[in-house]
Amino acid sequence: MSLSDNPGGGDSGGDSGGDSGGDEGGQGDLGGATVVGVETLNVTIPTSLHAQGLAIPAKLVRPKWSKPVGKQAAMLVMHGSGGLLKDGKTKDAPCSDQMESQFATWSDRLAKLGYTVLLPSSYSARGFCDKHTQASKMPKTFDANTEQIIGRIYDLDAASRYLCDRPEVDCERMGLLGFSQGGTMTMLGMHWQLEHAITYFRQTKGNTVDFTMPDLKPGRPEFLVGIAYYPGCGFDGTVPLSTSSNAAVENKYLPSGPLFILHGSDDPLVDHCSTEFGAGSRQIQSGQVATKMKVPNLYDITVYPNAGHSFDSDGANADGGTAEGNLAAKAAALKVALQRIDTALGD
Repeated sequence: MSLSDNPGGGDSGGDSGGDSGGDEGGQGDLGGATVVGVETLNVTIPTSLHAQGLAIPAKLVRPKWSKPVGKQAAMLVMHGSGGLLKDGKTKDAPCSDQMESQFATWSDRLAKLGYTVLLPSSYSARGFCDKHTQASKMPKTFDANTEQIIGRIYDLDAASRYLCDRPEVDCERMGLLGFSQGGTMTMLGMHWQLEHAITYFRQTKGNTVDFTMPDLKPGRPEFLVGIAYYPGCGFDGTVPLSTSSNAAVENKYLPSGPLFILHGSDDPLVDHCSTEFGAGSRQIQSGQVATKMKVPNLYDITVYPNAGHSFDSDGANADGGTAEGNLAAKAAALKVALQRIDTALGD
């Protein structure tokens, strides 16, 4: 992914809050066509698209139109550490066919706005469903945090190519949305030096993971926008955290397009994301790289007060924060996310 110099996005560390309400946004002029329904398909991202040769099951959720509309914008959605699918009921079936309610809600919401939505299932592809409840089922090649992040980079890469190739998708208008570990993947999917990061990690720490690290093939699709809900910004060591002026600029983080991070003040994962609520290493790096390369800094973070981790999925019962703070964060973040997606992908 090349470094983009397109203007847009918020100021570094700025407040992304928007005034739009509800499920607003969506596609532009469609010649009078409307969304009359939503369909969900079980698809498989083939091994031929995956640098490590792994087939990734996925859900494809797309709008049904009242008349043909041609290629339209799309969203790639990355699940968090709870997995995409609900737990299965037998030992032989670690996952059910049913998405967790958060992803069923989001994919339906986006499809009703006219977006084709792809949700790859990184965990079920590897024989388990939930990182927390089924850790014993993880393969050796995926049982460390760093291995999960690197492995999912290849999943994201394959999924982006699959989505780009769909006949109903306009590859020039694709966005990325993720939650928790999926938020981390969203940030990495927008990273201006992702290919270099793989090479650098392989050269310096490759012996710490239980798999080979092939290069990504040329031609990886670009994302016009990234929405990262409560990510961990340390990336589990896959990208250096140094903000030293002596550190190589290519080893520092910068999003290649508008990136909007939506976090909670009481979530410990905010540490490397925000200078106001922690070390803010990625926020600092992004400013340093943008200045050095003389390009816009498209790193934007909003931190909601009294909100904890998973406020979007768990609302009042989120991990940390207060019930009132988490519900307020969920409502406010939804407005921001939909507004930013519409601004980037709408006609």
